[in-house]
Amino acid sequence: MAGRRREAEETRFDSLLWQFADLGQDLGSLAEAVSRAAGSPAEQIAVETVIAGDANPLTVIAEFVAGDLRTVGLVTLLRVDDEHGPFVLGAWPTAHDGVFHLVGSVPTTDPRWRKVERWVIKAAPEIVPVFLDHDDFADIGTALSEFGEVEVSRLTARKRADLSSLNRGWAARSGSLRPSHHEAIGNAEAEGASVRTLTLHIAEQISLHLRRRAGATFYNGDFHLFDRVVLGRLATAAFRRRALMAGRERRVDAPPPEPISIRLPAPILVDAEATGEVLAELERQRGLVIAVLHRNPYLHVVVTDSADGSNFDVFVTTPDAIEVHPGFRSSLGALTRLTQNLGERFEALEITEAKRPESVSLDDLVVPL
Repeated sequence: MAGRRREAEETRFDSLLWQFADLGQDLGSLAEAVSRAAGSPAEQIAVETVIAGDANPLTVIAEFVAGDLRTVGLVTLLRVDDEHGPFVLGAWPTAHDGVFHLVGSVPTTDPRWRKVERWVIKAAPEIVPVFLDHDDFADIGTALSEFGEVEVSRLTARKRADLSSLNRGWAARSGSLRPSHHEAIGNAEAEGASVRTLTLHIAEQISLHLRRRAGATFYNGDFHLFDRVVLGRLATAAFRRRALMAGRERRVDAPPPEPISIRLPAPILVDAEATGEVLAELERQRGLVIAVLHRNPYLHVVVTDSADGSNFDVFVTTPDAIEVHPGFRSSLGALTRLTQNLGERFEALEITEAKRPESVSLDDLVVPL
């Protein structure tokens, strides 16, 4: 009947988590919870890794999302009665302070998970997702290869030239391996594209979906392997990003910290038209106020995050990097969001501390006759 509300049943995993929360029982580790809820057909487990400031991420999200919030031990759960069906989102702490896995059992293509992604964006700068550097992304496949031949069944990427999508799929064939992650990534990059997602398989071991926006979905197989190798590396990458961005505000009577460098895959910011794309991206970002101090030949923009007053100077002085200099107020979340959004837009290879310029001696300045 038209207009009728369509609901999906609550998954076994969600039901078990909420049952334990009702009873006040310890949920154990994520791997233990998944093992308890195992059954047929197998249920997906979707994970997004986020950086938090001082608060639990679901405590922040619950401020603007209607739901039932409960904490059992170290794990916080939010149960939402959504129009597409009830679901539970869990915040599982990792081994690293301020890094959490947001865990659910609805597919990432489900409208409910899309809402989770929007909640994370809305919760910034208190909560921010993590975008993996190129090497972090590729290294997960390499780590998995210690347990068998890693095959790619599907790849999505974005072409740098026009930001169009690239999709590739490989069917399983008897006696023939599908491309490895190295081959699939290399082929996409040869077409001028940056890989966004990979669907990976190790025969009789594990199947999973890996996302550049630090997240993964476990389809089936050995969840302990998924937890240890995939989620462990996502958490480590997030912790490194958090450590890089924390405590970088300027201080009176102290040398300014080194800026953050967003290293691009090619020297693309070659003129005022190209650097105009940097301005356009800053203007698109929610809650930013910008003032252009210099436009050509180099770009200098003063940026203020209206959410918490963080301020930055963004420079483009070379065609293959964007530098962000934190000001006297620079929160962890605001700096992470700004640099990652720029890195995501321009397909950065890595986000790192800028190298200190080499000192120039008097001899370097004297031209011999």
